[in-house]
Amino acid sequence: MPSLQVQTYTLSQGIELSFTDSGAPSDSVDYTTVVFLHGGIFNAYQFYKLHAHAHPLNLRTVFLHRRDYAGSTPYSRTELDELEQGSVEFWERLSAQLAEFLGMFIQREKIPKLNRRKMPSPHETSYRSQTSSVEGKGGLAIFGWSAGCATILSVLGAAQNPLIKEELYKDLQEYLAKCILYDPAYFSFGYTPPDDNPNYIPWHDPAVSVEDLPLAVAEWVSSYYDHPCYDPLSQSLPSTATIYDLDGKKKKSDLMSLSTWSEEDFTKGLEGPPAKGELLAH
Repeated sequence: MPSLQVQTYTLSQGIELSFTDSGAPSDSVDYTTVVFLHGGIFNAYQFYKLHAHAHPLNLRTVFLHRRDYAGSTPYSRTELDELEQGSVEFWERLSAQLAEFLGMFIQREKIPKLNRRKMPSPHETSYRSQTSSVEGKGGLAIFGWSAGCATILSVLGAAQNPLIKEELYKDLQEYLAKCILYDPAYFSFGYTPPDDNPNYIPWHDPAVSVEDLPLAVAEWVSSYYDHPCYDPLSQSLPSTATIYDLDGKKKKSDLMSLSTWSEEDFTKGLEGPPAKGELLAH
């Protein structure tokens, strides 16, 4: 099991961001660095076992604790108010902080640049040939899970953030290869569920107190569901599935991933206070 050596970068405005790093694969000059951003309630500790699998895949994994979590600078009361109000300035600052972190990591760790391959020739029409031709080695990928996707999209979705220097934009273009959105929260895209949404959402449940909300959400997201629209052949939900086709009315299942966690996992991996602020803001 990899050791957890937490590092901290201090950004230009005194903001601190903590993270763990698998380090560079030995003797590799073209590894890809993958920066993970966790969602709400569960901090980056949940990913740490993946560090052990990085080097055989020619990867370097960096698990970043978002603001308000595990060693990173907490949000101020003003920032939480801005988050609740949907302030553009809040998201510009947050995305600028992520961009600055990426720039610092690139500079300090001297990770390989993205080596882009040539575009396919006109006669290469298969999906596989096109995909393999435009991919390259090295560079940087950013991975967001759930609420972490909102921070990533705030960087990539803005045409121009006045808080991100043009030089940093250009540097990131030399490295940024992929953006991976894993189970993004609906508010990451700026929309809310329809009023007739039949599925259970803990933070919309008046019976769940603010104090009980983090654990209720943790149990909810780590539960297992038998969706009636599940396709066993493709082992996925069909592209035509909607929220009305899901088995989503249960508050939790009898078997949960959370039930396999040790006491240490709970202590290190779950954080209630920051989750309350984020969830209540949405």
